Amino acid sequence: MSKKPKATAIDFQFGIDAIIPSTQQAYHYDAFDGEVRKTEKEALMVFKEKVNADIDDQLSHNDRFPTTRETFVFIVQYFTVQPEYDKRDVDNMAKTILDILKPRFYSDDSQVKTLLVTKKIEHRVPKNFAYISIKELSSTQDVDALKISGLERSDRKSTRLNSSHANISYA
Repeated sequence: MSKKPKATAIDFQFGIDAIIPSTQQAYHYDAFDGEVRKTEKEALMVFKEKVNADIDDQLSHNDRFPTTRETFVFIVQYFTVQPEYDKRDVDNMAKTILDILKPRFYSDDSQVKTLLVTKKIEHRVPKNFAYISIKELSSTQDVDALKISGLERSDRKSTRLNSSHANISYA
């Protein structure tokens, strides 16, 4: 009998009963003033304020964060209907969550060593729901997902990938 692999333990997790609103590019070009910071939409500001308050309440008894170490951030957005799923970009949802996490869990974005973001249609959830987890990493630690990252395929001279994958070379 083989043992079931141990899952990566997490240090903090929370859920949001909503769709994560997208954060767009923070700056736009104005012909008179040059590069100008965009103002956030009202719905995005309200979302961030609510999530910030919820997290601050949960973190009030947690002295582990903010950390000076690298972190792993996992974000999954569950949708109940296809049209919402189709129009959402995971990179823009990630920007919103990373904006919320930054002052609370780490001081600089460069501390996010691994970011895993996904979206999923899930009929078992009664409403749209987002799940976010954070793990503090030691200097030599990685998350289990990286154990299948293709490192063994990095020797381009001897690597032959199967026909369903492209082998791109950067010389």
